[in-house]
Amino acid sequence: MMKYFLRILILTIFIINVASLTPITASPERRDNSIDVLRKEVTKLVQNNAVLLPDMVDQVVTVGFLINARNELIILDVNGDSASVCAYVKQILNYSKVKYNQMRQLTRYSIKIHLVDRK
Repeated sequence: MMKYFLRILILTIFIINVASLTPITASPERRDNSIDVLRKEVTKLVQNNAVLLPDMVDQVVTVGFLINARNELIILDVNGDSASVCAYVKQILNYSKVKYNQMRQLTRYSIKIHLVDRK
């Protein structure tokens, strides 16, 4: 009987030790902070404010930016085939507010925006 009690006691202590070493998280990883959510939000800003420029159709623009403490986009660079489209995208996005909750402030992001004709 004493052997059985000692085994149970040792097993219980072992389980408590292992359980205390395992990190406990309050919630699973939030999907709100994925880069896809940010890309969709920035793309929506461009789509909502877009005017039809002749060379804007069927183009991919790469936008490099930071998000400041006020959740505003700080555009660093815009690369694409047309200089006028890049300037226009920069004008639309620079200092626009986003709802994206970033982990660290002033992290550089780079996303591609596909501009297509919505006829």
